[in-house]
Amino acid sequence: MADRKNAAVRTCGGCFCKFDRRGVFNELSGKFKDTWNFKFSYDLSKDEEFDLVVLINGCDSECAERSETRENLVIDHTNWERAAEVFAEAAADA
Repeated sequence: MADRKNAAVRTCGGCFCKFDRRGVFNELSGKFKDTWNFKFSYDLSKDEEFDLVVLINGCDSECAERSETRENLVIDHTNWERAAEVFAEAAADA
C-alpha cells in the first residue's frame, strides 16, 4: 500500500449552527482513511508537514485561516453537501 498523504484541517468558529463542521470532517476522514491522514492543525508554521490544507467554513466570513505555503481547499456553505467529491478532486492534484 502506498503511503498516505497528510491533510491539515482548520474549521471556523461555528457561528452558523446549522453547519456541521464535525460531520464534514468525519465524512472526509472516513471516506478517505486509506489514502489520507487528517489532523486538526491551526499552527501555520507547520503547514509544510501537510500535502493539503482543508478549510471548513460555515459562512461567507471564512474565518478558518488560509495557508500561505500549501494548497487550500475551502469547504463551505456553497459546497459542503458535495464535500467528498470536492475533496477527491483536490486530492487528485495534491
